[in-house]
Amino acid sequence: MNTPLRASRLRLALGILASATGLAVAFFLLPDASQQLSQKLKAKREAELKRNQQVQQLQELQQLADRIRRGKETLADLETRLPRGSAGELQWNLSKTLHALTQKHGLRLITVKYGLPSREGAKGTDLEAVEVEFVALGVYANHKAFMLDLEGSGLPFAVRDGRLDESPEGARLTIVLRAFRKTGAEREEAEA
Repeated sequence: MNTPLRASRLRLALGILASATGLAVAFFLLPDASQQLSQKLKAKREAELKRNQQVQQLQELQQLADRIRRGKETLADLETRLPRGSAGELQWNLSKTLHALTQKHGLRLITVKYGLPSREGAKGTDLEAVEVEFVALGVYANHKAFMLDLEGSGLPFAVRDGRLDESPEGARLTIVLRAFRKTGAEREEAEA
């Protein structure tokens, strides 16, 4: 009978030892494994967040590259449509357009002043700018239609300044335009 008792004691000792080992694993290794798991999950979330940010940045850069490409295409198209004649021809075309549009919209063109051709701001290019200031009198609604038609006229200009005032004769519109033309100077410099 001694043998079954010894076997039972041995089993009991082995059971206590296994329980103690299990408790040691539970107290020491499981928290460490849990901490490692949480660190891995945190690292995974951070990596996904960083990847998403990089994808977003890449999309923004692609959109910027597309805008730059479209801008270059628009600029090249605009440059091909710029007049190549003399500054006098540009002024003549502007005068004809201004007079035709003011008559069309029932406005009275009071003054048209032209500045001297200037390459300021366009150095290194063959562009030349001419400032044009004009004053037109009439009804506000006519001024609006006039400006919309002037904008759609296809003339190579940019509005630098504009002012709408009340006067005894009606609404007074004062506009300063910068009209542009190609001089051909860049080509001439390259040939020389």
